[in-house]
Amino acid sequence: MDFKEIQDYLTNLKSVISGKIVAGQDDEIEEVHILADSSRNTKQICRDVQSVLISKYDINVDYKKISIAQISDNLTIDNNFRLKLKSVKAENNLKTTTVKVDLELDDKIYNGESTGVKTDRNTLRLSAEAGLKAVENSIGFDNCLLLEDIESRQLAGKEVVTSAVTFVYGGAEVLLCGSAFVEHSKPEAVVKATLNAINRSVAKSR
Repeated sequence: MDFKEIQDYLTNLKSVISGKIVAGQDDEIEEVHILADSSRNTKQICRDVQSVLISKYDINVDYKKISIAQISDNLTIDNNFRLKLKSVKAENNLKTTTVKVDLELDDKIYNGESTGVKTDRNTLRLSAEAGLKAVENSIGFDNCLLLEDIESRQLAGKEVVTSAVTFVYGGAEVLLCGSAFVEHSKPEAVVKATLNAINRSVAKSR
């Protein structure tokens, strides 16, 4: 079965920006991830996806397998989407560091990891990049988030970290910015700053 063709066809639906299908070994659809704008209700989009799959491809997919990530047009906060940081772990080898980040959303854990040269500065970038990969896993889309820069400074006697992230969707690019105070560790603060930016722009529902 040509899932690439199905994914491309789903973009013809109103409000749908892109789609991704995850299939098992027997080619049975396990997950359908949809990235859409906020012009229509998620339930309407879900029904449209189900209708296309059954009418055009004779595939019956339960609505519980369809995940819709909506992009807020005005980038306002959506309280239904709040990724929470569970853990940040760094594994050091002779010359490299691997950072693993676990995020939680709706009682589910999403993982991300990034490996690079072992330096203090780069460990912060790796932490942010691992966090972004975990975010991408949560919405079901790859290569839509790019870390632009990280800065730290003193504010009111405390160290604060600021993260700049580019969000790419539907041919558009949006620069996001988030910040967090350093409480326990700087890598943790970097991930929290990144989430502070992301949580303000992406809405998710099922």
